[in-house]
Amino acid sequence: MADTVKNNNDNLIVSYLAIRKAIGWLGLLLPFILLIGNYVINKLDVLNSNFFIRTDCYKVPYASAGSFKFSISHYYYSTVGELFTGVMCAVALFMFCYKGHKLRPGEKGLTDSTMANLAGIFALGVVVFPTASTDCISDNMRIFLSTDATGYIHFSFACLFFVTLAIMSMVNFRRTEVRADFGKLKNHKTYLVCGIIMLACLALIAVYSIWIQAMQIEWIDKTHPVFCLEAIALIAFGTSWLTKGKLDIPAAIKKMMPGK
Repeated sequence: MADTVKNNNDNLIVSYLAIRKAIGWLGLLLPFILLIGNYVINKLDVLNSNFFIRTDCYKVPYASAGSFKFSISHYYYSTVGELFTGVMCAVALFMFCYKGHKLRPGEKGLTDSTMANLAGIFALGVVVFPTASTDCISDNMRIFLSTDATGYIHFSFACLFFVTLAIMSMVNFRRTEVRADFGKLKNHKTYLVCGIIMLACLALIAVYSIWIQAMQIEWIDKTHPVFCLEAIALIAFGTSWLTKGKLDIPAAIKKMMPGK
Protein backbone atom coordinates (compact mmCIF):
# COMPACT_ATOMS: atom_id res chain seq x y z
CA MET A 1 0.00 0.00 0.00
CA ALA A 2 2.81 2.39 0.92
CA ASP A 3 4.59 1.65 -2.37
CA THR A 4 1.40 2.38 -4.31
CA VAL A 5 0.98 5.77 -2.60
CA LYS A 6 4.63 6.58 -3.24
CA ASN A 7 4.32 5.69 -6.93
CA ASN A 8 1.19 7.83 -7.24
CA ASN A 9 3.00 10.77 -5.62
CA ASP A 10 6.00 10.28 -7.92
CA ASN A 11 3.72 10.24 -10.96
CA LEU A 12 2.03 13.41 -9.73
CA ILE A 13 5.40 15.15 -9.34
CA VAL A 14 6.47 14.07 -12.84
CA SER A 15 3.19 15.36 -14.26
CA TYR A 16 3.63 18.78 -12.63
CA LEU A 17 7.21 19.03 -13.87
CA ALA A 18 6.13 18.00 -17.38
CA ILE A 19 3.39 20.64 -17.48
CA ARG A 20 5.81 23.31 -16.27
CA LYS A 21 8.35 22.35 -18.91
CA ALA A 22 5.69 22.26 -21.64
CA ILE A 23 4.51 25.75 -20.73
CA GLY A 24 8.10 26.96 -20.57
CA TRP A 25 9.10 25.58 -23.95
CA LEU A 26 5.97 26.93 -25.65
CA GLY A 27 6.61 30.42 -24.29
CA LEU A 28 10.33 30.44 -25.00
CA LEU A 29 10.10 29.08 -28.54
CA LEU A 30 7.00 30.98 -29.72
CA PRO A 31 8.77 34.08 -31.18
CA PHE A 32 11.36 31.93 -32.96
CA ILE A 33 8.77 29.50 -34.35
CA LEU A 34 6.73 32.37 -35.78
CA LEU A 35 9.68 34.30 -37.22
CA ILE A 36 11.44 31.29 -38.75
CA GLY A 37 8.22 29.67 -39.92
CA ASN A 38 7.04 32.82 -41.68
CA TYR A 39 10.49 33.29 -43.23
CA VAL A 40 10.66 29.72 -44.56
CA ILE A 41 7.15 29.80 -46.04
CA ASN A 42 7.83 33.11 -47.74
CA LYS A 43 11.32 32.10 -48.88
CA LEU A 44 10.03 28.89 -50.47
CA ASP A 45 7.11 30.84 -51.95
CA VAL A 46 4.78 28.10 -50.74
CA LEU A 47 1.65 30.22 -51.17
CA ASN A 48 2.34 30.63 -54.88
CA SER A 49 3.12 26.94 -55.45
CA ASN A 50 0.62 24.98 -57.53
CA PHE A 51 1.68 21.88 -55.60
CA PHE A 52 0.28 23.21 -52.32
CA ILE A 53 -2.20 25.94 -53.29
CA ARG A 54 -4.93 26.32 -55.91
CA THR A 55 -3.34 29.46 -57.30
CA ASP A 56 -5.83 29.53 -60.18
CA CYS A 57 -8.46 30.64 -57.66
CA TYR A 58 -6.66 33.94 -56.98
CA LYS A 59 -6.38 36.96 -59.25
CA VAL A 60 -3.02 38.12 -57.92
CA PRO A 61 -0.10 36.16 -56.44
CA TYR A 62 0.66 36.35 -52.74
CA ALA A 63 3.31 38.95 -51.90
CA SER A 64 5.14 38.82 -48.57
CA ALA A 65 5.67 42.03 -46.59
CA GLY A 66 8.70 40.62 -44.74
CA SER A 67 9.35 38.02 -42.07
CA PHE A 68 9.46 40.44 -39.13
CA LYS A 69 6.13 41.81 -37.96
CA PHE A 70 5.39 44.81 -35.76
CA SER A 71 4.60 42.53 -32.83
CA ILE A 72 4.24 38.84 -32.14
CA SER A 73 0.46 39.29 -32.15
CA HIS A 74 0.65 40.56 -35.74
CA TYR A 75 1.69 37.07 -36.85
CA TYR A 76 -1.99 36.24 -36.40
CA TYR A 77 -2.50 37.75 -39.86
CA SER A 78 0.58 36.10 -41.41
CA THR A 79 1.33 32.73 -42.97
CA VAL A 80 1.86 31.26 -39.49
CA GLY A 81 -1.32 32.64 -37.94
CA GLU A 82 -2.55 29.15 -37.06
CA LEU A 83 0.72 28.45 -35.25
CA PHE A 84 0.25 31.58 -33.18
CA THR A 85 -3.31 30.70 -32.20
CA GLY A 86 -2.42 27.05 -31.67
CA VAL A 87 0.48 27.76 -29.32
CA MET A 88 -1.50 30.32 -27.33
CA CYS A 89 -4.40 27.89 -26.97
CA ALA A 90 -1.97 25.16 -25.90
CA VAL A 91 -0.48 27.49 -23.28
CA ALA A 92 -4.00 28.26 -22.04
CA LEU A 93 -4.86 24.54 -21.86
CA PHE A 94 -1.73 23.73 -19.86
CA MET A 95 -2.45 26.67 -17.56
CA PHE A 96 -5.94 25.35 -16.86
CA CYS A 97 -4.46 21.92 -16.08
CA TYR A 98 -1.81 23.32 -13.75
CA LYS A 99 -2.69 23.20 -10.04
CA GLY A 100 0.58 23.95 -8.24
CA HIS A 101 0.65 24.48 -4.49
CA LYS A 102 -2.13 25.64 -2.20
CA LEU A 103 -1.64 28.51 0.22
CA ARG A 104 0.15 27.46 3.36
CA PRO A 105 -0.95 28.61 6.83
CA GLY A 106 -0.36 32.34 7.19
CA GLU A 107 0.24 32.99 3.47
CA LYS A 108 -1.70 35.66 1.61
CA GLY A 109 -2.44 36.10 -2.05
CA LEU A 110 -3.79 33.88 -4.80
CA THR A 111 -3.00 30.19 -5.17
CA ASP A 112 -0.93 28.82 -8.05
CA SER A 113 -4.08 27.31 -9.55
CA THR A 114 -5.97 30.61 -9.48
CA MET A 115 -3.08 32.51 -11.04
CA ALA A 116 -2.62 29.85 -13.72
CA ASN A 117 -6.35 29.91 -14.53
CA LEU A 118 -6.22 33.70 -14.89
CA ALA A 119 -3.20 33.41 -17.20
CA GLY A 120 -5.10 30.82 -19.25
CA ILE A 121 -8.12 33.12 -19.58
CA PHE A 122 -5.91 36.04 -20.63
CA ALA A 123 -4.09 33.83 -23.17
CA LEU A 124 -7.42 32.88 -24.75
CA GLY A 125 -8.41 36.55 -24.75
CA VAL A 126 -5.31 37.34 -26.80
CA VAL A 127 -6.51 34.84 -29.42
CA VAL A 128 -10.22 35.66 -29.39
CA PHE A 129 -9.57 39.41 -29.77
CA PRO A 130 -6.88 39.80 -32.46
CA THR A 131 -4.58 42.80 -32.50
CA ALA A 132 -5.33 45.83 -34.65
CA SER A 133 -2.90 47.81 -36.82
CA THR A 134 -2.46 51.48 -37.63
CA ASP A 135 -2.09 50.55 -41.31
CA CYS A 136 -3.72 47.92 -43.47
CA ILE A 137 -1.61 44.77 -43.60
CA SER A 138 -0.63 44.13 -47.21
CA ASP A 139 0.07 40.41 -46.72
CA ASN A 140 -2.97 39.78 -44.52
CA MET A 141 -3.98 36.10 -44.70
CA ARG A 142 -7.31 36.79 -42.99
CA ILE A 143 -10.45 38.28 -44.46
CA PHE A 144 -10.56 41.06 -41.87
CA LEU A 145 -8.48 43.37 -39.72
CA SER A 146 -9.59 44.09 -36.18
CA THR A 147 -10.80 47.54 -35.21
CA ASP A 148 -8.98 49.77 -32.75
CA ALA A 149 -11.54 48.82 -30.08
CA THR A 150 -10.76 45.12 -30.52
CA GLY A 151 -7.06 45.98 -30.55
CA TYR A 152 -7.35 47.72 -27.16
CA ILE A 153 -9.06 44.64 -25.73
CA HIS A 154 -6.29 42.47 -27.16
CA PHE A 155 -3.60 44.72 -25.68
CA SER A 156 -5.32 44.62 -22.29
CA PHE A 157 -5.43 40.81 -22.30
CA ALA A 158 -1.78 40.64 -23.39
CA CYS A 159 -0.73 43.00 -20.58
CA LEU A 160 -2.72 41.06 -17.99
CA PHE A 161 -1.22 37.82 -19.29
CA PHE A 162 2.35 39.02 -18.79
CA VAL A 163 1.60 40.73 -15.47
CA THR A 164 0.05 37.50 -14.16
CA LEU A 165 3.07 35.49 -15.31
CA ALA A 166 5.44 38.01 -13.74
CA ILE A 167 3.63 37.84 -10.39
CA MET A 168 3.67 34.04 -10.51
CA SER A 169 7.41 34.09 -11.15
CA MET A 170 8.23 36.65 -8.47
CA VAL A 171 5.76 35.51 -5.78
CA ASN A 172 4.19 32.09 -6.31
CA PHE A 173 7.33 30.34 -7.56
CA ARG A 174 9.34 31.61 -4.57
CA ARG A 175 6.98 30.37 -1.88
CA THR A 176 8.40 27.63 0.33
CA GLU A 177 7.33 25.28 3.10
CA VAL A 178 9.08 27.61 5.55
CA ARG A 179 7.86 31.20 5.09
CA ALA A 180 11.18 32.61 6.29
CA ASP A 181 12.88 30.99 3.26
CA PHE A 182 10.87 33.05 0.76
CA GLY A 183 13.28 34.34 -1.89
CA LYS A 184 16.32 32.67 -0.30
CA LEU A 185 16.46 29.26 -1.97
CA LYS A 186 18.13 28.09 -5.17
CA ASN A 187 16.64 29.59 -8.36
CA HIS A 188 14.65 32.20 -6.41
CA LYS A 189 16.80 34.96 -7.92
CA THR A 190 16.12 33.52 -11.36
CA TYR A 191 12.36 33.74 -10.79
CA LEU A 192 12.69 37.31 -9.53
CA VAL A 193 14.83 38.42 -12.46
CA CYS A 194 12.49 36.77 -14.99
CA GLY A 195 9.50 38.55 -13.45
CA ILE A 196 11.26 41.90 -13.46
CA ILE A 197 12.28 41.42 -17.11
CA MET A 198 8.67 40.73 -18.12
CA LEU A 199 7.39 43.85 -16.35
CA ALA A 200 10.26 45.97 -17.73
CA CYS A 201 9.51 44.83 -21.28
CA LEU A 202 5.84 45.74 -20.81
CA ALA A 203 6.81 49.20 -19.55
CA LEU A 204 9.16 49.77 -22.50
CA ILE A 205 6.50 48.65 -24.98
CA ALA A 206 4.08 51.15 -23.43
CA VAL A 207 6.67 53.94 -23.65
CA TYR A 208 7.39 53.15 -27.28
CA SER A 209 3.71 52.79 -28.27
CA ILE A 210 2.53 55.96 -26.49
CA TRP A 211 5.41 58.37 -27.16
CA ILE A 212 8.27 57.13 -29.34
CA GLN A 213 6.34 55.48 -32.18
CA ALA A 214 4.66 58.79 -33.14
CA MET A 215 8.09 60.38 -33.55
CA GLN A 216 8.81 57.99 -36.46
CA ILE A 217 12.50 57.59 -35.62
CA GLU A 218 13.63 55.37 -38.49
CA TRP A 219 16.55 53.56 -36.85
CA ILE A 220 14.43 52.64 -33.83
CA ASP A 221 11.51 51.43 -35.94
CA LYS A 222 13.86 49.27 -38.01
CA THR A 223 14.86 47.29 -34.92
CA HIS A 224 11.26 46.06 -34.52
CA PRO A 225 11.20 47.14 -30.86
CA VAL A 226 7.77 45.76 -29.92
CA PHE A 227 8.51 42.34 -31.41
CA CYS A 228 11.95 42.20 -29.75
CA LEU A 229 10.64 43.29 -26.34
CA GLU A 230 7.79 40.77 -26.51
CA ALA A 231 10.28 38.08 -27.51
CA ILE A 232 12.50 38.93 -24.52
CA ALA A 233 9.45 38.82 -22.21
CA LEU A 234 8.47 35.40 -23.59
CA ILE A 235 12.02 34.11 -23.17
CA ALA A 236 11.92 35.27 -19.53
CA PHE A 237 8.52 33.60 -19.11
CA GLY A 238 9.80 30.37 -20.62
CA THR A 239 13.00 30.42 -18.57
CA SER A 240 11.03 30.85 -15.36
CA TRP A 241 8.74 27.89 -16.06
CA LEU A 242 11.54 25.66 -17.35
CA THR A 243 13.49 26.38 -14.19
CA LYS A 244 10.41 25.58 -12.11
CA GLY A 245 10.15 22.35 -14.09
CA LYS A 246 13.61 21.38 -12.81
CA LEU A 247 15.31 21.76 -16.20
CA ASP A 248 19.02 22.48 -15.76
CA ILE A 249 19.20 25.26 -18.38
CA PRO A 250 23.01 25.86 -18.20
CA ALA A 251 23.61 22.13 -18.61
CA ALA A 252 21.15 21.94 -21.51
CA ILE A 253 22.88 24.85 -23.27
CA LYS A 254 26.28 23.25 -22.67
CA LYS A 255 25.11 20.01 -24.31
CA MET A 256 24.02 21.94 -27.41
CA MET A 257 27.39 23.68 -27.77
CA PRO A 258 29.66 22.25 -30.52
CA GLY A 259 32.26 19.81 -29.25
CA LYS A 260 30.50 19.27 -25.92
